[in-house]
Amino acid sequence: MKKINDILSAWGCGSLEMMPFFVTEKGRVFPAAVEVTEGKGNLQISAVYETGEKDDLYLLLSEKEMTCRRVFRNKDAEQNICELGILLKGITFGKDPKEDYFYHNENPRIYEKMGIPVDFDRVNNSNVKDFGFDEMAGNRWADPGVVHERIGRSPYQPFPAILVSNYGSERGIVHGTLSQKVFYHNYLANREDEKVTLEIFSGFKDIAFMSCPAGKNLMDQWYLGVTEQAADLEKIFENYIAVLEKYLPALYGSTDINRKWMVWGSWNDGISRKISEEMILKEARFLKENFPTVRWIQVDDGYAVHVPPAHGLGMPYEGEAGVDHKKFPRGLRAYTDEIRRIGLRPAVWIGGFCPKHAPIYQEHPEWFINYDYRTTDSAPLDVSQEEVREYIRHALDVFFYEYGFEGMKHDFWSYAFEDSHDLLKNKDRSGYEYRTWWLQEIRKRIPGDGYLQTGCDIVMGNPFLAEYFTNYRYGIDIGNGNWDYVKTNFLWGAACFATHTAHLFVPNSDSVGLFPGLNDTEAMFCLNYCLATHSMVEIAGKLSESAPDNPRLKTLKKAVCNPNNGQEVFLGGYNYRDRENLIPRIIYFKTPHFSVEENNALMPLRTAGLFNIEENSIKVTFSAETFGLPAGKYLVTDVWSGETVALEDSFTVEIEAHGSRLYAISSAEDALLLDANMRINSFDGKSAEFDYAGVAELLLTHAPEKLFFEGKELPFESRKTACGEIVSFNVPGKGCVTFK
Repeated sequence: MKKINDILSAWGCGSLEMMPFFVTEKGRVFPAAVEVTEGKGNLQISAVYETGEKDDLYLLLSEKEMTCRRVFRNKDAEQNICELGILLKGITFGKDPKEDYFYHNENPRIYEKMGIPVDFDRVNNSNVKDFGFDEMAGNRWADPGVVHERIGRSPYQPFPAILVSNYGSERGIVHGTLSQKVFYHNYLANREDEKVTLEIFSGFKDIAFMSCPAGKNLMDQWYLGVTEQAADLEKIFENYIAVLEKYLPALYGSTDINRKWMVWGSWNDGISRKISEEMILKEARFLKENFPTVRWIQVDDGYAVHVPPAHGLGMPYEGEAGVDHKKFPRGLRAYTDEIRRIGLRPAVWIGGFCPKHAPIYQEHPEWFINYDYRTTDSAPLDVSQEEVREYIRHALDVFFYEYGFEGMKHDFWSYAFEDSHDLLKNKDRSGYEYRTWWLQEIRKRIPGDGYLQTGCDIVMGNPFLAEYFTNYRYGIDIGNGNWDYVKTNFLWGAACFATHTAHLFVPNSDSVGLFPGLNDTEAMFCLNYCLATHSMVEIAGKLSESAPDNPRLKTLKKAVCNPNNGQEVFLGGYNYRDRENLIPRIIYFKTPHFSVEENNALMPLRTAGLFNIEENSIKVTFSAETFGLPAGKYLVTDVWSGETVALEDSFTVEIEAHGSRLYAISSAEDALLLDANMRINSFDGKSAEFDYAGVAELLLTHAPEKLFFEGKELPFESRKTACGEIVSFNVPGKGCVTFK
């Protein structure tokens, strides 16, 4: 192993030593002999074990990084393989070893922390408890069984990479996954003799071991490299992501299914299960006329009998008797047909849990996983049983062929595929292999332009899921008035957005709406946050019952005029190593909020959200440099009030507790269009291309003399402001409005 150790040591992170091993139920097994073969830009490590197993690691090398394809071949007899491993010893950054830490995307999800010291005891510390909050561990969101010594072991589907670094260094070691066909990676980080040992495990989801027949091959792929940008949360995985994108399959999450158009869902804004065909159709008609960026109507939990708790996947077992005909008197097929007649598309919420009082569980308890360690009133189906898989196929046929749904929100879905406990009855395949089977079965039954979105367990940005899913929920429900949930989503979201993988997999912040449970300040915080992060996949609420002059309704219409979900967003001036200020205060993107045109000096060059989660007012300061803009003269326009001021060297605003601001940053010398309330595909100063019909309100530095649409003059109204003129007119449809 000297050759590979010499290569690793040249990375400048200590005298590194690597050794492969595997684990059986009896413990770890290290090689009896290792041979290293060198080629041009590659190495092959061939390990042989005393009991006959063979292990080949094919390494492709480039400057300070490598990729590995590992093929482990079982011996000539059946045995149970628990996991494969890599021992990486001797990591040091030449700084105080007490400042060595690791960063993993699950850290804020479980512990409400970003970096965690290497020597922090995540399990035996007296302050670490499941389901209980404490100041030191901060793990109030950890479900039972999630707190564990292993890093990356949680069921929350985290972004699959880890950083080991030191708070005093710019350098760090990064390991990341390149395949999730069979394995997932989890880690142990420990200090030995003032240096860090990183143990990298390739484990199986939902089974404690895989029952491997003689000669079975297990293949794994991973990345290992050095970053010189460990202090920048937005760049620590930059090199890994560049490599990862070459390994990922074609992704539904990178398509535009959930990017330009939104989904109205029936759960949030206080509706929950209080639904009916009549109510949903009423909202659908209103949305069709008033919210042109909404294309989908999603019926959430509540359409089935035998609720609560949540009931979806088990409902077709009951036939038509499983549908709540008091709410849907004509049945679900008549309902979906009516949605299509309105001009929208029907989608359905399906929960993967089945209530224990439902007929499917009562009659077939053997079909289910024992999941009592997290919940005692429901259970997930055991997909390792062929009889269960046969039923699941039938259930999907009912939802998508008989009922005619075209899209799906999949809630409570991941427990049979993402848990790290021993749950499945049969051990011949891993949870990830069953995950592939399950998501393929769904995709077979929905159209290619139909969406599939995740629900619980909450996803923390794993792009491998984007092979089948089009968007992922990364946070808990925010629409029912719990401010603490809003704060929590903010922290979790920062970890996801910082990976800059939204072009691969659309993030979903739950839903925007009227937020009846929040006061005006907090409701605006939610709206600004979802807009600033380009994560407005869903909209909710009984919007048709709101008064036309309701200011929240008008604001909502403007906010969703151009969702552009998944657009890259940036964390202005954020230092994730600051253990006192966990949450960023500035989130921005590089276009107007109403357009996808970037670097058009005639329109805003940046849109910035400023946020205060504190209980007291704070002052937030920014400059052009905060947004990556060169020095120059700029204007700052409040998106909601229209107030515009000059941006001198810096701009400071005081933000009330739980408050926020949304600003457009424009060139003071070139900008003509400072703000708009409708999507504008392009603008050249002489014409604006609109994407749909509506009443436009444009904030211009000066008003035109005349407006034309396809050669016909448009009447308009103009109102002067301190910074320009607000021009209002009716856009007849998709097309160009010419200014003269």
